[in-house]
Amino acid sequence: MSDQAAGEETGRVSRWYLESLVEGGRQLRRTTVYPLPYRVGRLRGLSLSLTAESVSKEHAELFVKDGTLRVRDLGSKNGTFVNCERITETPLREGDILHVAQVEFRLGRQEIEEVGTGSREPPTQALGSSPLPQNFIDGVRELPDLLRERQVTTVFQPLVSLPSGALAGYEALGRGLHPNLPEAPLELLQIASVVGADGAEAELSALFREKALELARTRPHIPALFVNIHHRELGHSDLVDFVLEVHQQVPQLRLTLEIQEGALADLETVDRLRTQLTRSGVGLAYDDFGAGQARLLELAEVPPHYLKFDMGFIRDIDSAPLSRQRLLTSLVSVARDLLVYTVAEGVETAEEADVCMRLGFTHAQGFFFGKPRPITQI
Repeated sequence: MSDQAAGEETGRVSRWYLESLVEGGRQLRRTTVYPLPYRVGRLRGLSLSLTAESVSKEHAELFVKDGTLRVRDLGSKNGTFVNCERITETPLREGDILHVAQVEFRLGRQEIEEVGTGSREPPTQALGSSPLPQNFIDGVRELPDLLRERQVTTVFQPLVSLPSGALAGYEALGRGLHPNLPEAPLELLQIASVVGADGAEAELSALFREKALELARTRPHIPALFVNIHHRELGHSDLVDFVLEVHQQVPQLRLTLEIQEGALADLETVDRLRTQLTRSGVGLAYDDFGAGQARLLELAEVPPHYLKFDMGFIRDIDSAPLSRQRLLTSLVSVARDLLVYTVAEGVETAEEADVCMRLGFTHAQGFFFGKPRPITQI
């Protein structure tokens, strides 16, 4: 007989869960909200037992009404809160922040495998008595709305060739448009990382890229476009398929994908990506080179088409010690021997631009050459 008892069936079902920070805020713990109704308090035998003194014996209950998950306070002393507002009873949505007195949870949902008639209900779970840190990132609740409604846009910053200063292309930089979320892509990706198990970082990165290509494909005067990808997208067939489809539809637009230097830890996948892109005439750039480890071995084994030096190298390079200029000269020389174009990022003054030309950079980018602008202004 198989491990699965006779008469049982398996399938995927959607389950709510409560996510809490433990071990000093370094680890996330998920507790499935099942079966419903789901009672939380200090008493043993409840669906979720909390030993924190601020929690009442029977504190709150999660239940379903008219197909909607709801929470009600059970007359607790220190209150039940949803998104920092004290409630008596209220509906819940994915991403809501729930406080049971001082104990903090984030509400999520996921698909899981379920065993049918012979399945056992999850056991009652207990969490420790130390108060959980109040530091879930604001905006987790709104991020699904941004993704669903595609509330993003793109601005474009020029890259120039050196020493001529002629326009070589633009880098597409994503911006958020949700009224209750930050605009900056790094802040949005930080929020997305909280729900990273659901692929939110990759989805957000793909949305930025799709928006950039949607805007750029109608502008014949863009000679080349650099678009960013997130390391969580590496190895996804959808990434290459989408980029190659756009490249075929808009052959006059020279595309280059930018990946962060940290992605080079997965060198085999990067090598495979570079091969796929090169065959189709799409470039690959390593971004922020030198911001972390200067991965010279990876650079030699899987050289990109462009190497973008982190602005920390470039800032005040005209007044920097000669040792920094010699280091840059050596790195630029190594890239040149590998037939890699070099881009100085963050150039803000004429003096910095002059030194970058003297050091042998082939391209430059920064406010001195142009600030990021909407598609209608380039």
